[in-house]
Amino acid sequence: MCPNKNLNMKKLLIFSGAVLFFMNAAARSDSLKWVKEINDQVWKPFIKSFTSGDKQGFRDVHSKRVTRVEIDHNVVMNYEKYFPPIDPNAPAVKRNGSTTFELRFDKRISNGSNAWESGFYKGTYSQEGKAPRSWYGRFYVMLEKENGLWKILVDADTGREANEENFKKASPME
Repeated sequence: MCPNKNLNMKKLLIFSGAVLFFMNAAARSDSLKWVKEINDQVWKPFIKSFTSGDKQGFRDVHSKRVTRVEIDHNVVMNYEKYFPPIDPNAPAVKRNGSTTFELRFDKRISNGSNAWESGFYKGTYSQEGKAPRSWYGRFYVMLEKENGLWKILVDADTGREANEENFKKASPME
């Protein structure tokens, strides 16, 4: 092979590699530009309503077409099964402690109208005079924009691989 052809081949490979690198970086950047919007419209209200016991607020971040999957229990539910009617006359649940909830992500992909996100969550329940109790889970969600707002379309979780080590390896929400 001619030395010039070898040099040209190397240049072509380097150029092709650089182009692929920048295309991948641009696609990742495009996907991540939706993260703040999703955090503000879904995850922050999700956490707030979950930790405060606000049933309606929790429902509001889900699509009416939601599919809920409890992987470890082999259960698939639609909106009506996942969210039975709220009894307006039911007494408020009294809590003797407080709950914190944190999400960490290992994958966040979006095209601006749909998104796939997965990761781990950690919940901690604290009660005065008792040691806090924490639990972990692994989640998978599909989100979709409805009338300009992000909603959870598919919500699945499992206890598999859910532990403090994997939770800490994943990226914080912000």
